[in-house]
Amino acid sequence: MSERPSASRTVALPSPLPPLHAAWVDGLLPGAIPFEKRASCDSCAMLPPPTAGVPQGDLFFSPVTKCCTYLPDLANFLVGRVLGDDDPDAASGRATVEARLDAGVGVDPFGMRQTRLYTNLYQNSPTAFGRAGSMRCPHYLADEGGRCGVWRHRESTCSTWFCKHERGDVGRVFWRRMHELLRAAENAVAIHCIMQLDLGHETMRVLFPPDAHAGAPRGGFSAADLDEMVDRAAYAALWGPWLGREREFYRRCAELVPHDWAGVSRLGGAELALRGRLAVDAYAALRSTEIPARLGGRRLKVVYTSGDSVQIESYSGFDPLTVPRRLVDTLHCFDGRPTEDAVAAVAAEHGLRLVPGVVRKLVDFAVLIPVDEPPTPT
Repeated sequence: MSERPSASRTVALPSPLPPLHAAWVDGLLPGAIPFEKRASCDSCAMLPPPTAGVPQGDLFFSPVTKCCTYLPDLANFLVGRVLGDDDPDAASGRATVEARLDAGVGVDPFGMRQTRLYTNLYQNSPTAFGRAGSMRCPHYLADEGGRCGVWRHRESTCSTWFCKHERGDVGRVFWRRMHELLRAAENAVAIHCIMQLDLGHETMRVLFPPDAHAGAPRGGFSAADLDEMVDRAAYAALWGPWLGREREFYRRCAELVPHDWAGVSRLGGAELALRGRLAVDAYAALRSTEIPARLGGRRLKVVYTSGDSVQIESYSGFDPLTVPRRLVDTLHCFDGRPTEDAVAAVAAEHGLRLVPGVVRKLVDFAVLIPVDEPPTPT
């Protein structure tokens, strides 16, 4: 999701990431991250166009939700950063966080997390994404044009999800790697904060139960889960000596956050090092325009045809690609032969000269896919 760069960035170059994440990644990647210009919250690319004849169906989102039908898991230090953000422009968003804190559902020393009921609905209602008003994020400021109330402090999922990518599937892979990286970093920092603030042995045993992932749902739904009500005894056990001082706890967490990659990587260990390496590799692919030596076609789903063009679903149902029909008719030439031979065949058989940029875009959007060189006969 992309908005205009904030003036409060903590890194020298603009970044599509929020300030804290941008500062972390600035110490890892060798260059700036390009913006996903077609995925803009200011002018949502997923709203139905006024053009007649374009099928709507599942191609578009609701104008009252956009893509904000995801309840973010705000790590403890991110909650603290929201609470400590005294910018007047942040007041409305801060109020939405205060409301979640007052409700207490999903609130614990790890941060503010999805309720069990919400997670179940989200995972089992794939077509509801971007369309179900009942699942709209509580930080969505409908009265302020639908902007995000926690934009400067949004978490890894909201920071790295885009409906459309400039480089198609190459961009999608890069941002997935960034999500894995930032999620691992958030988890490491959140646990670091918990370790630094004295919760007591009993509370730690509740937060980190044996033979289970920390905070993972266990067993069936309770009445409190279904009604999204707070089980006061369980809530008190999670907070221990910090019960009643939750806001102070979160603010203290915000003070403990490393603001550079070196500091975060020390907390993340081998897993974060692995995620970092994969992100750097994906970044290299994102910046490369090299065309694979051999390419093949794949089965394509046609969304609709109009005159001389065909709209096809390529790497994502959210980002169909409109291609001239004349170009679609040449794709059979890419049959695993060397790419330069396939391009020559297109020119000879169809009178169409394919420039490298067109071929690269077809690869980016997974219309054409790399093919391994056939084994040499023995």
